[in-house]
This record gives sequence, structure tokens and C-alpha cells, in this order.
Amino acid sequence: MATTIRSARQLGAPEPGLTRRARVVVVGAGAAGSGAAMQLAAAGVDTALVTGGTLLDGATAISTGRLDGWAGPHDPEEALRRGLGVADRRALSHLLRTAPLVHARVAELLERADATRPGRHETTGHQVQRGLASAVRTLAGRLGTRLRLETGMRGVDVLTDDEGRVAGLRALRSDGALVDWLAPVVVLAGGGAEQFWPRTTAPVTATGDAAAMALRAGAELRDMEFTACAPTAVDLPDELALPLDPAITLGRELRRAGAVLVDGQGRPALAGLGEDELKPSDELAMAVHDWLAGHAGQRLLLDGTRIGESSWAAPPLSATLAACRAHGIDPAREPVPVRPAVQTMIGGIGVAPDGSSTVPGLYAAGEAACTGARGAAGPSNAGLVEALVGGFTVGARLARTAGSFDEPGAPVERTPGGCVPAAARPRITGAGRAVGLAREHTELARAADELVGLPTGAPLTGAALSTTNLRLVGAAVVAAARARPESRGWHRRTDHPGTKDAWRRTVRIALDDDGRMRVRSTPIP
Repeated sequence: MATTIRSARQLGAPEPGLTRRARVVVVGAGAAGSGAAMQLAAAGVDTALVTGGTLLDGATAISTGRLDGWAGPHDPEEALRRGLGVADRRALSHLLRTAPLVHARVAELLERADATRPGRHETTGHQVQRGLASAVRTLAGRLGTRLRLETGMRGVDVLTDDEGRVAGLRALRSDGALVDWLAPVVVLAGGGAEQFWPRTTAPVTATGDAAAMALRAGAELRDMEFTACAPTAVDLPDELALPLDPAITLGRELRRAGAVLVDGQGRPALAGLGEDELKPSDELAMAVHDWLAGHAGQRLLLDGTRIGESSWAAPPLSATLAACRAHGIDPAREPVPVRPAVQTMIGGIGVAPDGSSTVPGLYAAGEAACTGARGAAGPSNAGLVEALVGGFTVGARLARTAGSFDEPGAPVERTPGGCVPAAARPRITGAGRAVGLAREHTELARAADELVGLPTGAPLTGAALSTTNLRLVGAAVVAAARARPESRGWHRRTDHPGTKDAWRRTVRIALDDDGRMRVRSTPIP
């Protein structure tokens, strides 16, 4: 039987060389973090926006999501059905009600960023991030601004006082220096932990920093067993694949344009699916998984050679073509091998629709957060809009209330501990294989044991911080998957193939005071 992981409640580190102050510290500069920072800056709240990379790094900038479908209302009952029985109706209602307003706001930002092309802007993740980055730079550069932009600075731990309230953020600069930001409010918007899995379309920065910091600070995670996959990500040959390089997504737009899934002899491989393979992504991902499992040693190919040069030259297929050619393959001229790859996490830091967590002063938004709005799957193409809605919602809430937060007490040290050595990373991603599309109790138990058995005690470095956070968040994913004895959403339990009404529940994960992981489930409101 798998043992329970035990984690440090705070990572051991030398005394920070610098101390700074702010009213709100926002961690992460993607759609959620930039959206929150913009709202706070516009209200004159003293805000620090901290990001480990640049304003154009991260998941939003490479997202294949689009906002086009969110300009108008969505059918709430259909959206609830796509939650597959475990969506939080209140949180979903907030998402659907706010999405068109956020779409209009982002469209206005894109118009301002490029007034020479009125009404002709793509609302892909890349374009949205460019627009947000431009707005954030403008706000940070204004005379008398209260927004400070700190690139090359990565969050390590949320600081808390002796009453468990947020007292600030400990951060690691790219030059190795530690900085303590003292603040009564921290917003975690740092993305997911997709690098826990061997194959993912997410960037190398997706190492679970936000969720790990929240857990160590005392917050709950929820729905960590649920992830979403790209059903047809490029399966690069070993000689072309680079370590930690995100897999390229060959998305629904390509199949709509006429690309078809074929076997090695060019024969249609999934004819039984119907609708020209345009089923919901979770159904298609499982069908692709089953085909590959039933045809050992064979490859499934996506054939886009009949689409035509003009279609390949136009967005969004032009971006896909450029990404593939940069990796030495040409989908316009030859079929490309594909298989599912983890794309986004549905679970995250458990928050209310306004972004507040169970720790006073700690908020979360974007992929790092989970309101329960998406349930086990959610509306298609919801990731980008959920990040924007979360960021703008948290920013608006704090713009109204940040002045009323009491000054926290001095930060106190929680149970400290060392890091997992960077060399352990292959063992961590190896454990991630157990929580793919198909899962089974014995393999989940082995994965849990593997993560428990990893060494700790390494000094704090950027690489060791990544492995430490991946191990902790990965253990939460495995624990949540073990706690749900049914098949639902994107994932099939081969030992529990049915979906059970009794499991219309949410799984929640937290750390006890001594760092042991605690799992509980609660009914869906």
C-alpha cells in the first residue's frame, strides 16, 4: 500500500538579501496575472507584478485557445452538462456571465495596441498576451504609477504570520538572490504543473509553483485528478524531440479544415467515431489512446496533405505549420504521427468565484486556481477565458477592498525542509505516467510510493525548486486520482470503469501542520 507523502511547509533558504513592500503581490504575468495587475494599477493600489520570465513567456503566449466564441451568451444548461456532473453551478454562472464582458475588454485592448487594423484582430492566446503585455508595460511606465514590474523573479513561498494570514512572498531572482516582499495580499497566477507528465503541450515553466506554494501555506487544492489533453499532439521521433520541449498541438481547426486520422497505410483509423472525428475532445483523446493501445508498435498519423497551400498559409493553421517546420516536420507535405498529450490542468488551488482561498489574504486566478466551474471537463475552449475572467475578477475585487486589509504580523517560519534534487526529475515524470487518460489502482499506488521515496535535503536552486514543486503537486494529483474510484471526464479508471452518482463530489487536498497530505471529499453545491 502506498504511504503518505510528507512535505516541508516552507523551503529552507538563507536569509533574504532584500526586503521590499507592496499592498498586493501578483505572481505570474499570463492572462490571469496581467489582468489582475491592470485592474489594481488602474485603481492606484500599490502592486508588484512578479514573473520568473518575461511578459511574453508562459502558457498564455503559446495557448491555442481563442476568445472568439465568448463574445455572446452561452447556454448554461449545456455548459453544466459539459461539467459531467461535478461542476459548481454558482462558479459556472459567474464564468458565463462575465466572459462576454471580458471579451469586450480584451478586444478593446487589442484595438488600442494596433489601431491600424480595426476589427481584424485574432483573439488567440498569443495575441491576447501581446495586448495584455503592452497594457501592463504602459501602466508600469507612467509617471507616479503604483505598479512595479519584476521580471526574472520567481515565487518560492507565500509568507504567513503567526495567525496564518498572508504576510508576503519569498522570491528567487534569476541571479540567485532571495527577496522578501512584505504584503497583506498575494495573488497566485502562475499556471499549472503539466511538466509532471512525460508528454505535455505546456511550457517548461509549468512546474506547479503556484499550487505548491499554496499547499505549503495552508491552502486547499481541489479537483487535481482532472486534466485536459490535446487529443492529437505531434509525436516527435526521439531524434527530433528536445528535453522539456512542449509538444505541438494539432487542434480541431486542422481536422475541420480536412485533416484525417490514418494508420501507417493511409487508411482512415477512427471511422467508427463518426462526424469526421469532431467529437468532444475528451472522447477523441480516449479513442486515440485506445487505438494506440490496441495497435502496439504502430503509429497513428494526422494527414493534412490535402488541405491546400492557401489554408495552411492562413491563421491559425499558419502558426501550426511554422511550429512543425521549426521541429523538422512538414504537415502540409506528409502525415504527422500524433498521440494525446496533457494540455491544461482543470484542478488547482481551491477558490471561491472571487478568487479567495482558505488562507486569509491569499488569492488565485487562472490555471493555478479552481473554482469548480468546469467540473470534470467544462465548455470547450474554456481555459483562456477562465484565466481572463479569474484575473479580472480578482483584480476588481482587490481594487475595491485592498485598502481595508489589516497589516499582517511579521512572517513566521513554518516547518522547514530541503528541496528534491534536480536529478530526481525523470523519476517524477515517470510517476506521472500513472495518471494519464487510463488509470489503475496498482499503478497509482506505485506512483505514490515513487514520489514518497524521493530524497530531500538539496539546497534551494531554480532547478531544485522545480523538482520539489513537481513532486508535491504530482503527489496531490496521484492522491486525488486514487480517491476517485470511478471513470469521469477525461480519465478512465480501468478498475472502476463506470461513473457513479455517489461520486458527484469534489476531492480536496491539504497539508497538515506536520506536512502530511490529507485528502477529503465534499458534495458538489
